[in-house]
Amino acid sequence: MSRFTGAVVGNFIVAFMALQLVALTVLYLLGQRHVRGGCGPEVRPHVFPRVAMIVPLTGDAPGMREAVASLLDQDYPDYAVCCVTETADDPAVALVRDLAKGRENVRQVVAGPATTCGQKNQNILAGIRAAGSADVFVFCDSSHLADRAFLTNLVAPIARGDASMASGFHRIVPEDARTGTLGMLMTCLALHLMQPIRAITQPWGGAMAISRQAFEKFDLVGLWSRNIVDDFSMGPHLHRWGLIAWPVASACLRTPLSGMTLACWDVWLTRQLLYLKFCIPLTWLISTLAVLLLSAPQVVAAVTVVGWLLGLVGPGLGLAAAGYLVLFLGLGLVFRTLSPRPVPLLLWLRGYLATFLMLAWCFGRTFTTNTMSWRGIDYKVGWGGVVKAVIRRA
Repeated sequence: MSRFTGAVVGNFIVAFMALQLVALTVLYLLGQRHVRGGCGPEVRPHVFPRVAMIVPLTGDAPGMREAVASLLDQDYPDYAVCCVTETADDPAVALVRDLAKGRENVRQVVAGPATTCGQKNQNILAGIRAAGSADVFVFCDSSHLADRAFLTNLVAPIARGDASMASGFHRIVPEDARTGTLGMLMTCLALHLMQPIRAITQPWGGAMAISRQAFEKFDLVGLWSRNIVDDFSMGPHLHRWGLIAWPVASACLRTPLSGMTLACWDVWLTRQLLYLKFCIPLTWLISTLAVLLLSAPQVVAAVTVVGWLLGLVGPGLGLAAAGYLVLFLGLGLVFRTLSPRPVPLLLWLRGYLATFLMLAWCFGRTFTTNTMSWRGIDYKVGWGGVVKAVIRRA
């Protein structure tokens, strides 16, 4: 390699590393206030529209009882809850029946098996049909803990007339320092930091609200009845009409997490990236560059430093790579300040490094399949997230 070529390659490597640091810094600066709770609780509306909360659920996983109980115990003055399962003998039915004792606003709904869409969508649509004359639909997962003001904060922008759709998010609360647990924390944290960036804001299916008027106007029943997922399909569909979710910082759920294995983290993250591929294919392709930018520089820098120590790389590039690694790890410690619970420094950095490697691994896996597997069901999916076939495993 000539000296000129070597200089060009070296400058490219340095620029590549610098660009990653800038991107991570901008992400932190734009999103950290939102993650910390923004300006606090939303301004309470003068009028509270009637709300129907749809909660699709299955099984009786650890923590699910507490999560569902928190959704049933809200300070919102006028809301009904439709808890929807696929079958009448799902273990979640008994759980809801027990929690709903003495509550007249809770209804148990059986959706039946999905044949043209994801099972979660099937459950949501059954809940909507059972919801009656609600003014606002709210959609929540059954695996996150809500405070009593969650529903009021989420619906407030719609009730005030500031928005037609609003979205909250959730924070992983690590109960151990396993790499998988911290990796899940950091993956969700990155998505959380993106929420207030209006150009890319997407509704999150675990906590989103939309007015009935907008729901019917943009035919979300038609969309969801043939799609693999709710939020990833809803976001780009509504973006075409200029409707963007209002990110509500105070409508933030908590997700206590422990014992997360690398394999479970891998499956979860691959599934999220497959939703991106199916529903927003152009964004998925463009994301190849973003994933490369996020995952390659630290590997290149580590190899460069080793090459410098072995005398194979000049001191200028070696020092630049070493300086980059110091700044990259320093940024990791900055992100550590956003953790809901303290995490030992070295274990945090291990999870931080693993997150970038797992992102590259899972993204690469999305190129090899057009099948989504979830809870014993395989979905053959086409572009736009349209379900082509539903295959139920015995």
